[in-house]
Amino acid sequence: MRFTEVAKANVSLLFVFGVIGGVIAAGYFYVWIPYQTYPPRPRFANDDRILPAPPPVIQPLKARSLPKPKAKPTPQVNALYWGTVNASIGLVLRAEPEAGAAGSGGVDFNSRVAVLKETPDKEWIFIRHMETKEQGWVRAGNLDRE
Repeated sequence: MRFTEVAKANVSLLFVFGVIGGVIAAGYFYVWIPYQTYPPRPRFANDDRILPAPPPVIQPLKARSLPKPKAKPTPQVNALYWGTVNASIGLVLRAEPEAGAAGSGGVDFNSRVAVLKETPDKEWIFIRHMETKEQGWVRAGNLDRE
């Protein structure tokens, strides 16, 4: 009685392993392998036609001499001295030497400016930005002398 039960269990176990192995083999041969190769490339009627190479579009240029630019004279400024803006946010140029005066322009950080006038107490200076030609009053501590 014991032998028959062990034999029946072994046969059942082999049957289950066989079914599982068959499912794995079927999946391998019918699912896995077909997806490992690329399908053949489709061929169309116009695939064999070879187009001629287009002619080059760019024509070679002949070098010609350019006229030499004439140097423009730099305007002379009657500046007391030159300075560089040291305020990291730049400066607002004022119409009058007062903190509440209307702004008339601005100068960026590290810009070179010409100092044209100073107030008697030397707290305010009148500057001109040489690139933009803007001019106005700023506090004297915002410039580094050159």
